[in-house]
Amino acid sequence: MRHLYEKVLVDSRITGIARNLPYAGVSRDDVPAKISRGLRECKRITRTYGTSFFFATQFFPSEIRDGIYAVYAFARIPDEIVDDPANRDPAQKVEKLDEWRITWRRAMKAGKSDDPILAAIIYIFEKYQIPFEDCEAFLSSMSMDNQKFSYENYDELEEYMYGSAAVIGLMVTRIVGFHTPDAFPYAEKLGYAFQLTNFLRDIKEDSQELGRIYMPKNELADSDLTLNDISSQVYDDRFVGFMKSQIARNRKIYRDALPGIGMLKWRGRFAVRISYVLYKAILTEIEKANYNVYLGRVRTSFRQKLWLTLKAFAGIYD
Repeated sequence: MRHLYEKVLVDSRITGIARNLPYAGVSRDDVPAKISRGLRECKRITRTYGTSFFFATQFFPSEIRDGIYAVYAFARIPDEIVDDPANRDPAQKVEKLDEWRITWRRAMKAGKSDDPILAAIIYIFEKYQIPFEDCEAFLSSMSMDNQKFSYENYDELEEYMYGSAAVIGLMVTRIVGFHTPDAFPYAEKLGYAFQLTNFLRDIKEDSQELGRIYMPKNELADSDLTLNDISSQVYDDRFVGFMKSQIARNRKIYRDALPGIGMLKWRGRFAVRISYVLYKAILTEIEKANYNVYLGRVRTSFRQKLWLTLKAFAGIYD
């Protein structure tokens, strides 16, 4: 199967320079067939690559689901470029990401694209007024993945995560709807929480397949660990202690983000609550595995997802 970015780069035909996008205010039933096809493809991408995330999206109203799928596809396409394990050529990854970025910018300026996926994303981003700056912040973090393979401290890592995760939370907040702009700082925190959970779960894959270690070097040193220890998959009391401290911080960020869910509009709030409990539960699964994330990728079962969904419905977050 061709990579997602190849489909976009091969099929896109960018025309026009108008800044006003043509689909603002158009209802879902009246959108052009090309955009409808693109939205279906965005859904397929989400279902294929984001199992827990896709499960949670099923509790959004259909209109909101379209928006969430488009955001996920926007993020996944460049992510596939920088994380392609079959491509070991960093220069080629930089070139492909630059091509995608140029294609994306031209399509946004034109307000349309011949590629259904891009056309659908543009339609959604205009409909919900997703700031162009947020898109650029995300793509900047993707560029960092081609250039930076370790982080000195948490402040450095958070700078990366603002683009890779926090702005995604901001986009989702605009699509779900909010009662007060105070929801946005909490959305950033939730993005950080989700991203950190992925980093902890994927330590082995990030190191072995992508050559990246997202664990801050100074915090590894506090546990008498080095980047080489992570690359070598050292599992001992030092690593367990390190993981305990990382999970403790991750859980605190989840708690700090929680008040923001109540600031969202009711029709999308429940699905965000489900995402919250599903991702947070991954930390518990890491603990059940005695913190040994080198043994395999921890995940929640479908039965666990159903149970956690019931807990979210009851307002139980722990």
